Amino acid sequence: MEPAQILITQNRAFPSLEYVLQGSIQDDSVHLLKARLQGLCDNITGEVEQFDDHEIVYTLRIPGASSVSLRVRYAIDDIPNPIYHLRYVASAELDKSQSVSVRQFHDCCVTKNIQIFLQDLGFAYDHEFFAKGDIFRKGRMKITVAKISTLAERNRSDMNPMAMRRPFTNSCFVEMSLIGSMHDDKVGDEMKSFSEQLKPLISLDKIDQKR
Repeated sequence: MEPAQILITQNRAFPSLEYVLQGSIQDDSVHLLKARLQGLCDNITGEVEQFDDHEIVYTLRIPGASSVSLRVRYAIDDIPNPIYHLRYVASAELDKSQSVSVRQFHDCCVTKNIQIFLQDLGFAYDHEFFAKGDIFRKGRMKITVAKISTLAERNRSDMNPMAMRRPFTNSCFVEMSLIGSMHDDKVGDEMKSFSEQLKPLISLDKIDQKR
């Protein structure tokens, strides 16, 4: 079998899974958490990766069946020629045997007319938000510390979206994630072990999103 065919077969047999721990921290304590992460993570040069993303969620609602949501995300810093990503993030599976949340995850690059295409397929606008913050990496783990905000008003042509963001809360959203397969048995222990080093500043845990 050709190498490419082997990879395709493996991807079909072992879909990508995202292992996740989440939490939040007050704005006035964020600098302490970032200092802790900078000391623990693999940023040898002292530089921290930053991001400023805009995400729009579209949902397809089917009578008598579960709805499906797709996320369109792009970097504000890349305007006027951003790279668009289409992401599918399934609901987290709250397996009591797992110390972290586990969900199916797919991400691919798409063209800028993806939003029109989704609407043509029957997907409807659900909500949108901005996420601006820092990315820290520890081995194969990624930790993001982000301020989440939305537009003060939507569908106003005279409004500058960069100047009219409204924070959801007076805290920052913190997420630790790792992309792996269903056979990564040590992922949960690896992530929980690292999250313990962030206490008492923040407690990262698996979240029941349905609540």
